Amino acid sequence: MSKETEKIFKQLMQYVEEHQDELDSGVDENELAQRFMEEYNASLRQRNVVSLPQTADDYMELAENAGTKKKKLEYLTKALELEPDNLDAACMLAEVNAKKPEELLENLSSLIEKGNSLMEKEGYFQDCMGDFWGVLETRPYMRLRHSYLELLIRCGMMGKAVREAEEMLRLCENDNLGVRYVLMHLYAYLENEEGALALHKKYDEYEESQMLFPLAVLYYKKGNFEASLQYLRRLAKANKDTKKFLRMMVNNGLDEYLDKMNPYGYQPFTMEELIYEHFEAHYLFDSVDHFFDWAHGRLKKPSGPAKTSK
Repeated sequence: MSKETEKIFKQLMQYVEEHQDELDSGVDENELAQRFMEEYNASLRQRNVVSLPQTADDYMELAENAGTKKKKLEYLTKALELEPDNLDAACMLAEVNAKKPEELLENLSSLIEKGNSLMEKEGYFQDCMGDFWGVLETRPYMRLRHSYLELLIRCGMMGKAVREAEEMLRLCENDNLGVRYVLMHLYAYLENEEGALALHKKYDEYEESQMLFPLAVLYYKKGNFEASLQYLRRLAKANKDTKKFLRMMVNNGLDEYLDKMNPYGYQPFTMEELIYEHFEAHYLFDSVDHFFDWAHGRLKKPSGPAKTSK
């Protein structure tokens, strides 16, 4: 569900709440929803003419598209005036205002504390643990924590990032934000074999590129070349572009391929996914300079046991 869809759904819930008396008197819920959409579409046509923001979401959308910092601040301030507890707007404001990463870390940490209080007050920790993304009202909180996780990694605070990712997976076991991939790369970077294997076992329904690749790197880092090669072969079976990707990395052909990539995302089990993974977890792959040469050479050879480093 996109942010735009979330925005509409939030307004629908408010509309239903305002017309609860009609539901109580026997009006069908689908009929009420249809009426809401008719009124919503009519308001859109009117707003296309007038173009006046009305809600916090409207002001956040304006902030996202604003050309200057001053206008962003103006729109976000207005959004928070309308909804003081809007964590999406507060996070955006913190990012615009922060002059240094350390300042942003402190501000996002404070916002998470505020979010904790809001989640506790509304009973989400008690009633929705493990299913946070499935509840519309918890999504801004999860997006806030995801922003904090990404910032921890950019600041090189990998131990704190691991704990943050683990907590996010406890809050949302279905992992709609793909935090398991981030955590797997962190485990590989820190050579946490136990954590990596437990994580892979928990989410082992599919052979996923972004789980298998970091496992191959992890075992390479530990000198267990046989285990690393086994995961590489599983990766090559799941993602047919694996050998092509390794050849490209060995031959320094990455820049040439970037021009061909879709700027709006990637398809799983493709070259694009492997390139995206390489950039997102550059800290891991930059730590193993010779891995790509080794992996490319091993996958070119006929299947057979790989020697394990003593």
